Amino acid sequence: MHESIHDKAYKYLFSNPMMLKELLETFVAMDWVKYIDFTKAQTIDKSYVNDEFKEYEADIIYKLQLKDSEIYLYLLLEFQSTVDTFIAFRMLQYVMELYRELIYKQKLKKLPVVFPLLLYNGDRKWTAPISFEGLIDVPDKLQQLKGYIPCFRYYPVIVNELSLDELESMMNAISTVFLCEAGDKEIFLKTVDRINELMQIYSNREHVIGTLIQWLLYYLHTHGKVEEAAQVLTKLETPKEEHSMLYKTVQQLKKDWKMEGMKEGIQKGIIKGKKEGIKEGLQKGIQKGIQKGIQKGIQQGLYKGMIHSKYEIAKEMLQQGFDEKTIMKITKLKSKDMKKLKNEL
Repeated sequence: MHESIHDKAYKYLFSNPMMLKELLETFVAMDWVKYIDFTKAQTIDKSYVNDEFKEYEADIIYKLQLKDSEIYLYLLLEFQSTVDTFIAFRMLQYVMELYRELIYKQKLKKLPVVFPLLLYNGDRKWTAPISFEGLIDVPDKLQQLKGYIPCFRYYPVIVNELSLDELESMMNAISTVFLCEAGDKEIFLKTVDRINELMQIYSNREHVIGTLIQWLLYYLHTHGKVEEAAQVLTKLETPKEEHSMLYKTVQQLKKDWKMEGMKEGIQKGIIKGKKEGIKEGLQKGIQKGIQKGIQKGIQQGLYKGMIHSKYEIAKEMLQQGFDEKTIMKITKLKSKDMKKLKNEL
């Protein structure tokens, strides 16, 4: 699995410890999170990862400080189109590699806690077991050995299991990111409009709002919505400048998408009109064909092989629901004849 544009964008996002802080505080319901000093958070160089693991790059490792201890956080960013059933095994391998590094290079006598966190933002339902034990098939006769199976589990944050209402109620940067990717055009524009409110909320944390806006502009650029974003991003220096750029971009998108909607509506109208025109033409053609067929039958003195007079034809047409004018036109009967015929029915 090579690193994708999507992976790079999220790695950039969570390279900011304050974005990691939001992720943990919003989606990890554990008390220890509030004791972490995120101003001292350190990202760990993964140069220790051996060749077997180098293909997996969409992850981040943090060393986090509590008051009198430390914890390592291993964050795996998963965006694959298919769900990896053996993700627990894969994450366990990473954690073991980290522990191997701590044992042999840092000469630790006791190992610190490693918290394995999975962030899944794909479209499919997450069905993989969250524990290593869930991958092991233990026959009934071997139940006594369950205690010898490695006990390992990861903490899942599955974005597609969160409702849009839930995300909208969370007025922070990380929920804004998830909303942008989870909704349609209307939700996207509505979500980006929240930046004005977030600018006030994060007035004392410009690096957070700056990271968010940079991510959004990068998202727009990589999704082909604003071609010049990459060039502009390199020239921006403050969140206010970035916000101004984002605002202009979104306003232009609104105009573009409105025009796209109008064009799409016109196209659908043309297609519908054509279909209705064809249908109406067929109906008229069939009706005309029936009339010609009946007239030909009269001329031959035969209608459907059974009817031998124009009175019988008129009677049959009345029963089929034809109007009087059509019948009189085809059979050449007069109004008094039609009146008499209707009284006989």
